Amino acid sequence: MTETPTFTVIKKQGDIELRDYSPYIKAEVDVTDTSYRNAIFQGFRILADFIFGNNIKSQKIAMTSPVQVEESEKIAMTSPVTISGEDSYTVAFIMPSEYTLDTLPQPKNLAISFIKVEARMLASMKFSGFYRENQAEKAKGKLQHWVEMQGYEADGDFIIASYDPPWVPWFLARNEVMVPIKQDSVNVE
Repeated sequence: MTETPTFTVIKKQGDIELRDYSPYIKAEVDVTDTSYRNAIFQGFRILADFIFGNNIKSQKIAMTSPVQVEESEKIAMTSPVTISGEDSYTVAFIMPSEYTLDTLPQPKNLAISFIKVEARMLASMKFSGFYRENQAEKAKGKLQHWVEMQGYEADGDFIIASYDPPWVPWFLARNEVMVPIKQDSVNVE
C-alpha cells in the first residue's frame, strides 16, 4: 500500500471532509510557461527522476501519494528567489514519513526543494477525472462554496491531489481538491 500523509477526519458531509493533518515533508518543483496538464507531467518527471535515484546518494525513495499541484502566485522578488507567475505551477511529491529534512538525499536537480509542512487543517473534496483543469476548477468552486457555507476561512491556495498513476481509467481515478483552513475559524462540535 502506498503511504499517504496522516490525517484525522474532523467533519464529513458527502464527498467533503474537514481533516486535521500531521506534519509531513514534500519535495516540490516549480514549472512555468506551460498548461496545467503539461505542468503535472513535467513536474512529475522531474520529481520521479529524483526518487528513482537521481540524487547525491543514488538512493531510491519509495513512491507515495498523492501528487500535489498548486498554481504558483506572482510574488515580488525576495531572497531566496521564487520562480512564479502566470501559468506557473508547483508540483509536489510527499516524502515517506521515515525521512527528515536532514536524512533525505539531496537532489542533483537544483530545481527541487524540500518543504516541511506543519500540522494543519484542510477541507477536502473528492472528484473523478484525470489531470483535467476544468474538472479541478469545478471541484474548487464546489469546495469553496462549502467552506463559505460552513463559515470557515481559507488559509492558502487550493491544492489538487492525485492518488493514482496515469494508467488508471479516468472514471476510477481518485483525486481531491483541498484548501487549508484557518483553525480559529472552525467551531468543531
